Amino acid sequence: MPVSCSPRFMPSIVATGGTALTAMRYAARVHAAVDRRSPEASTVADWLLQSAGTFALADADLPESSGRRGWRQEDVSALAWRTIGTAIASALARQLEGRRRVSDQWVTAIARRLSFDRTETAILALALHYRIDRRVELLFDKLSDCRDGPTVLHADTDLIGLLVGEPAERVERCLAPDARLLASGLLLAGRDGELELLPRLVSAVRRGMAPGVDFYDQLLGTATLAPLPWEAFDHLGREAELAAELLRAALAQRQGANILLYGLPGTGKTSFAASVTKKVGARLRPVVEADEANGEPTRIERLYGLRLAHRLAVPGETVLLFDEAEDLFVRDPSPFGVPLTNSRVFLHRLLEQGTAPVIWTANDIDVLGSAVLRRMTMCLELKIPNLATRTRLWRRMGETEGVALAEADAARLARLVPAAPAVAATALRATKLVGGDADTARLIVEGVARAVGGGRAPAPEPAADAEYDPTLVNADADLAALADRLCAPGASRAVSFLLSGPSGSGKTAWVRHLAGRMGLPLLQRRASDLLDPFVGGTEHNIAAAFAEAREQPAFLVFDEADSLLLDRGEAVRSWEVSQVNEMLTWMEAHELPFACTTNLAERLDRASLRRFLVKLRFSWMDETQARAAFWRFFGLEAPAQLDALRCLTPADFALVRRRAALEGASGNAAALVRMLGAECAGRVGGRGPLGFAAGAA
Repeated sequence: MPVSCSPRFMPSIVATGGTALTAMRYAARVHAAVDRRSPEASTVADWLLQSAGTFALADADLPESSGRRGWRQEDVSALAWRTIGTAIASALARQLEGRRRVSDQWVTAIARRLSFDRTETAILALALHYRIDRRVELLFDKLSDCRDGPTVLHADTDLIGLLVGEPAERVERCLAPDARLLASGLLLAGRDGELELLPRLVSAVRRGMAPGVDFYDQLLGTATLAPLPWEAFDHLGREAELAAELLRAALAQRQGANILLYGLPGTGKTSFAASVTKKVGARLRPVVEADEANGEPTRIERLYGLRLAHRLAVPGETVLLFDEAEDLFVRDPSPFGVPLTNSRVFLHRLLEQGTAPVIWTANDIDVLGSAVLRRMTMCLELKIPNLATRTRLWRRMGETEGVALAEADAARLARLVPAAPAVAATALRATKLVGGDADTARLIVEGVARAVGGGRAPAPEPAADAEYDPTLVNADADLAALADRLCAPGASRAVSFLLSGPSGSGKTAWVRHLAGRMGLPLLQRRASDLLDPFVGGTEHNIAAAFAEAREQPAFLVFDEADSLLLDRGEAVRSWEVSQVNEMLTWMEAHELPFACTTNLAERLDRASLRRFLVKLRFSWMDETQARAAFWRFFGLEAPAQLDALRCLTPADFALVRRRAALEGASGNAAALVRMLGAECAGRVGGRGPLGFAAGAA
């Protein structure tokens, strides 16, 4: 027979989760523990009156209150208190559990996994039901209010002990900052004692999602991380293997370790994390990359999620991934509604006391600070591979993805798009999906690279000049003999070059040729790439270029070097002096070949000239070289008119050959000479030396 409830007892609140049984159990504990003359007794009576409808209590089940506003302390007579106890007992008897509730399943599963004791488990259950059941929330808030406390879940150990039936002393120990409950990351304590529960747990219970056998993903999120072939990271050299050895050792010894992967966006940090974890036979698990609504998580959500991840990680089998580590250094105004401060000490201890290896990724390590970096077990910078390595990667990944790439296609892609292995892999997967070829892959990867570059496509790397002929280059030294000496067995590689002369005279082409003979990739940097408008930025970029050349190792060349080595006597700003000093410092210490090219040698700082071991002046081609180039590029005997052109370079012949092919004039010697003359127009100089005087260096 249905129970009749008068309008006075209709529910003024609506339960959003849990069952009436849970709320009544808390009420029963309070009823059994407090005196009827206490403020808590009248509070329970008032709460029961207000919530009667949600418990299906009829008018006859409850005593009459003495006022319209509910019970006052002196109103709870012995009879009324007994009637309230009978009503609670009656409601408990009717609320028989048909099946195990999701909330209880979660509390039991978590307590078992984290080895919580009875009191810790009871506190966790109270915090959960406070969030999912408005009746429990109202009971706690009313009891706290009558004790002059805030109407929010907080660390009132007496009140919590009263509700869970545990001594206040045990509750206080369980809520200590270093105790298991708060250290787990499930329960958060604010500065004023406010308590909050991990939002993902609350969300899972509200959605009726039962805990899985392994509930890591349900509480901390999951992500699909596709590893790349380990060979994709050959360009990292020994450091990549060292990272794998470190992870393997940390897993075997079941202890924490922190590996920081840093570098520009798109260099493959997350892909390397997935690949190195696969290499050591472990499972990579991300740490809170989205909140419970798949939105952006707060700093505190990620920080406490990391604490929980350490406790849920299977020892010896799990590597944690904390992507975008900069998130921890962005202040949240009010995480979960609980005001907390950004404590670096707290983070430092978390780094030091972790129980599972963690791979951190960051684009900007300056945000992390030196104190955090010092606590990293290993820091590894991920860079874009050199041209030769990228070419090999394109071919290997093409084979893996089922996209056939000829050597020339792979080299063209590697040259056009200086990007990391992950970008290549993504482009090839998309190419396979649409059944495309090398041109399809180029279009896809160029679009990605352009988007990453803010709408600007990256500058393609120049192709190796298969037609390079040192005999066509007019320099003040025998370039072929010099290259033979530099490439002889046992020759020192700590060689610095200053190459001066007009554009197109063969400076960079000779360096590229020499680097190939020495078996080194060419690392080319233009001054315009290094100059930075912010103070200290140019110096940082210069240091990074030298460091990258050392790590590969590579032959480093600075084009437009006069912008980096400007005469300090003419400097008008302090940063102009500091960038020259930075260059000079690195030039002294660098132990690999590097070169500076310039069209304006007379502008270089005088001290820098003494730092170059080899100084070469390049000039216009002489008559013999020009005639040889005419035959080499056009297959024709040079007409006499060619001798009148005094300012030709090998680059002019290469350009005119392409133009002549376009205009259909490839076999017309006179037309070719006219085109070469147009290239010379306006140039000043001749075959004599240019730049600085002999002996100035």
